[in-house]
Amino acid sequence: MAVGDTSLTRVYSSLLTTTLDKVLNSGAIQDNLYKKIPLMKWLTSAGNVKVIDGGERISVPILYDGNGTFTRYADYDTLDTTPSEGFTRAFFTWCQAAVSVSISGKELRSNRGTSRISNLQQEKTRQAQFTLEDNIATDLYSDGTATSSKQIDGLTAVIATTTTSGTYASINTANNAAWRNQVATSVGSTVVNGLSNLRNIANSCSQGAGAPSHPDFYITTQTVHEAFEGLLQPAVRYSVTTSRNAEASVNPVFRGAEIMWDSHCTSGVLYVLNSNHLFFFIHRDANFAMAEGGFQKPINQDALVTQILLQGNLATDNRRKLGKLTGLT
Repeated sequence: MAVGDTSLTRVYSSLLTTTLDKVLNSGAIQDNLYKKIPLMKWLTSAGNVKVIDGGERISVPILYDGNGTFTRYADYDTLDTTPSEGFTRAFFTWCQAAVSVSISGKELRSNRGTSRISNLQQEKTRQAQFTLEDNIATDLYSDGTATSSKQIDGLTAVIATTTTSGTYASINTANNAAWRNQVATSVGSTVVNGLSNLRNIANSCSQGAGAPSHPDFYITTQTVHEAFEGLLQPAVRYSVTTSRNAEASVNPVFRGAEIMWDSHCTSGVLYVLNSNHLFFFIHRDANFAMAEGGFQKPINQDALVTQILLQGNLATDNRRKLGKLTGLT
């Protein structure tokens, strides 16, 4: 009888692993995550979810200064050939997250038959998916300090409130003015001060070396979103469709870019973002992928367990092109 139970467990373990593997490889969970989280949806539509194959850390090249050899000259004047620096690299740590999918021996024995196991697997996978969605959506707005700083560096870390001190991505902000984002603090009433501050921050984010690059996405809370919507009426324009969004949208538009809201967004904050300079890097082997080996039976439990893994982080290559308004009411 014991031999039969062991055999049964192995059969179901193989079936469960294959079923979950098919779900993960189909991209179903990734697609749902990217579609349901507004910030991830925008990053995905902009092509800014970057799947890479390794490295001790995520390394991004940064242009922090121009070429210093520009010279106006006449005839045989000597030209400046001094080598220009102006480049450095920002380093972002890999952050990891996992959700376990577990099935007890009782559940296995109570769900004999392929169709019933498939139904059970669907329920367990959906449960894992919802858990991933909620936690990743929260982490995308974090300061990266939760769980002993094992959390993703969310927008609170990427776009700092204090811009003249601290280190981000291994670069000291105090010594590098070009690595400072734009911020307006303690804005107060959205109706009274919101539009003027948004205009100023958007303009500040548009400055800097290189080709013109303007904010193309704004995200905030429902309360602030509704205040801006009321503030802009009756001149408000709604984006019905966009080139990056096949679904109908009912969001107000500021300077051609949508203002969206997310229930996970930091209270009282509106983020001013630029798709040319914000990315989500994911390791190809932990891209919401099942742990190697599939379902395993713990030696001290009557159950089968596996994990769905994520390894990645949010990153920028030009912090001064990003900004935020805080203290909005």
